[in-house]
Amino acid sequence: MYGYTTFHDELIKKLIKSVHNGTSSHAYIFEGEKGLFKHEAAQLFAATLTCQNTSVSPCGTCPACIQAKSKTNPDIIYIEKSNDKKTIGVEPIRTLNDDVAIRPFYSQKKVYIINEGDILTPEAQNAFLKTLEEPPEYAVFIIIVENSSALLQTVLSRASLIHFTPVSDKLIEQYINEKYPEHTSQIEFLTRYCEGIPGVADDVIADESFEALRTESINKLPVLLSKNKLSAYAIQKFIDENKDNAEKIFDFWISYLRDVTVIQCSAPDRIINIDKNDKLRILAEKYEPTQIVNAVKEILNSKKMLKRYVNLKALSLMTALKI
Repeated sequence: MYGYTTFHDELIKKLIKSVHNGTSSHAYIFEGEKGLFKHEAAQLFAATLTCQNTSVSPCGTCPACIQAKSKTNPDIIYIEKSNDKKTIGVEPIRTLNDDVAIRPFYSQKKVYIINEGDILTPEAQNAFLKTLEEPPEYAVFIIIVENSSALLQTVLSRASLIHFTPVSDKLIEQYINEKYPEHTSQIEFLTRYCEGIPGVADDVIADESFEALRTESINKLPVLLSKNKLSAYAIQKFIDENKDNAEKIFDFWISYLRDVTVIQCSAPDRIINIDKNDKLRILAEKYEPTQIVNAVKEILNSKKMLKRYVNLKALSLMTALKI
């Protein structure tokens, strides 16, 4: 749309129309899962707000639009996490607060896009509040998050929440066909695996180790589900050998076990990992549904613990023992 890769055209059209009507807000929260191209939508909306041909914005031809596309528009400022930080602290927000006092260079609006707003510290959010409450008339803020519950209620109440939902399989299939014509043989699996998140296809295709690890993960499932307690150490070793991909392994297992449950519920047309159908059916016949459900529960819990930087060796052993 307008040269940007987006998947929520109707939603974006409403935002653009609000600019044309003069009814746009001063603050927005773009919420949705990673891979829904929220950042690109924010770029497009920012281009609309800063376009010099306001009646047809974004025109795509004025200096502001050209610079917006290349991310060099001085009236569009990006606030992002530093590579050496795990959160966005108070200092970048103080810099933003100071910058807000400077009028736009040549546009009617000055747009601030805060990426990964989920990791704004409470101190940073509190430091942002006064600017959010009393911004100059030219300032617009777009906070991009996966889950708006990570934001303080005081921030949420001062912004318009725009929710980006998973998209249709048809849109994802079209996206893959156009961008990756050499991967059409995988189109059915990729479309199902994305589960409405087109960015997943980009990650899968860019990851050269994806298929090897995915295959190894399904081969390890009988070991994970084994009642033999010694098997837990084999799982610990497997995860330790792939420690940089531990979360990915958990995701593979969750996806496979979800498919096993689908088969046990006599709904084979809903299988995601269709290329692993034979192995999944063997697992579905061998293990009780209650064990499968318990395994998914434990793996999901382990994924949460992983984000808290729990010792991986201990976590993987504990997970396998509980299953």
